[in-house]
Amino acid sequence: MPADARTGDDGGPLRRTLTVMSVQVSGVVQQSVWAGLVSDDAQALHGWLLRLGFTEDLLIPGERVDAIHHCQLDWPEGGRIVLSSTGERPTPCRPGTASLHVVTADPDAVLGRARALEARVVHEIVDQTDYPSRDFTVADPDGNHWTFATFAG
Repeated sequence: MPADARTGDDGGPLRRTLTVMSVQVSGVVQQSVWAGLVSDDAQALHGWLLRLGFTEDLLIPGERVDAIHHCQLDWPEGGRIVLSSTGERPTPCRPGTASLHVVTADPDAVLGRARALEARVVHEIVDQTDYPSRDFTVADPDGNHWTFATFAG
């Protein structure tokens, strides 16, 4: 009988040692969809996102040194992403494959912070002509694309 979530390798009951930890969250409830990212260097991506303007809601360290098991980062104008280190949990997500749209009232200020981080600009800032938006796209250290735009739908 193959091992599964209910049995150990020997076919007996699965036994796990869990570390008890206190988890403190901000209490801010974010409605809607949360984008999930994994990173081979989640600590670096975490720092990059904080310097770009995200705020940390929750950080649970991983088992490995400098690994992140689960991190929740909020955009001050609304929305949340979750971040973890590669290999921390089963997921089909792969580093550098996401494209995210973040609504902001001031894309010029965000672009200034992105340039200070030496982010690769994928699309320069532009005032769209076919819909009301001012936006730009940058790549993060993993290669994910982040579009920051005034367009909120």
